[in-house]
Amino acid sequence: ASQAGAQVAAARAALDELRHGTRAEQIAQGEAAARAASAQVVAQQATLDKLVVLAPRAARIDSLPYRLGDQAPVGAPLAILLVGDAPYARIYVPEPLRAGVAVGTRVRVHVDGRAEPLSGTVRMIRSEPTYTPYYALVGDDAARLSYLAEVALGADAADLPAGVPVRVSFEGLPPRD
Repeated sequence: ASQAGAQVAAARAALDELRHGTRAEQIAQGEAAARAASAQVVAQQATLDKLVVLAPRAARIDSLPYRLGDQAPVGAPLAILLVGDAPYARIYVPEPLRAGVAVGTRVRVHVDGRAEPLSGTVRMIRSEPTYTPYYALVGDDAARLSYLAEVALGADAADLPAGVPVRVSFEGLPPRD
């Protein structure tokens, strides 16, 4: 009987609250709860933003150093990106050809598995030799020097995977084996 009486009293109190409206304290309490919920939304969004991985610019993914479940160190790169519209070839120009190669020199880039060579243009060539043995500084051994260069490839090479070995022939220069 006391339980039924308590239920009746609770129902009457709820009915009175509906008839007479809410108190100012309850309104303030509800507004405070709404502000707290809004603050919680902002905090959770900030946490989510920290967990989203975004590339710093448009690029192609070359490799992912970590696997699912690995714990990457703080500040470590999560993806290796290749930036640019088309890939480039990093080549070594032998010393006998160096005098005939300059920025802007047209080249044909041969890739195993492709019937036709790709076209490219030398976009950078180092002035210092990459490999300089002590005995190659003078005389006939100077032919062993090589110079690092980069060849910008055309749009026809956009699907070329990274790291593919290439052979380059310079237009206007004799081939060298």
